[in-house]
Amino acid sequence: MSCGGWRAQPLSPYWLQGAELLHQQCWCWGQDIRRAEGNLLLHFGLNRTRPPELGRGSSRYEWRDGGTGIVLWGFGIALRDGQCGGIYVNRYCFVPRWLPQQFSLDEIWRAEQMENHRGPSTRREIRRSRRLLKTLVGWIASYERWVRTGCGVEYRRRTLAEWTRTDIPADQMALRWEQLGRHVEEPPPEVPAHSVRPQPGALLSRAAWHSAAHHAAPAVAK
Repeated sequence: MSCGGWRAQPLSPYWLQGAELLHQQCWCWGQDIRRAEGNLLLHFGLNRTRPPELGRGSSRYEWRDGGTGIVLWGFGIALRDGQCGGIYVNRYCFVPRWLPQQFSLDEIWRAEQMENHRGPSTRREIRRSRRLLKTLVGWIASYERWVRTGCGVEYRRRTLAEWTRTDIPADQMALRWEQLGRHVEEPPPEVPAHSVRPQPGALLSRAAWHSAAHHAAPAVAK
C-alpha cells in the first residue's frame, strides 16, 4: 500500500496493519451512527457537532476526559493532550501527523483541512506522538470491547456484512487494536501531504498479522 507522497521506503507491517484497522473501524463507526436502536457514539459519551453547511463536510464527534480530547470524523481521528500537543491520523494512512498545542480542531470538517500538517520531527515530538498513538489505539480498543459487551459480537458481524475492503473478523477487532498498542513504532521520517486509499492486493494477510504480533517489542517508552 502506498501512503500519499511518502516514498522514502515501504511502510512497515505495523503501519499497514493500522491503516487496515482504521479504514474498517471508520466503516463500523458509520454503521454505529446509523444504528436503528440509537447512535452508539452518542451512547458511548461522545458529543456531536454537525458542519455549519449540511452536506459539506463530516460531523465531528468529540470525547473528553480531563485534559485529553479525542475528535472523530468520517475521514480520520485526532487526539489532543493539553500538556504535550496532539496527533491526527487519516483514515487511509495510519502514520500520525503532529498537531501543535495552539492548533484548534473546532472548525475542521474536511480531510483537506488537515493535509498540511507534517509528521513529528523532533525527538520530543516523536516520543510524544508514540505515547499519544498508544493512548488512541487503547481508546479504540475499549470502544470495541464496549460494543461487544453491550450489543454482542453478532451486531458487529452484521455491520461488516457489506464490507469487502478488509477481512479483519468482527470478534478480533478489539484484540487487533490492543496488539497495535503493545509497541508503537517510531513514525517514518517522512509523512505524506495527502493520503490515498488502500489498493486491492496490498492488504496484509492474517499470517502477517500474527507474525507481526508475535514479534512485537516491549511497550513504548514514556
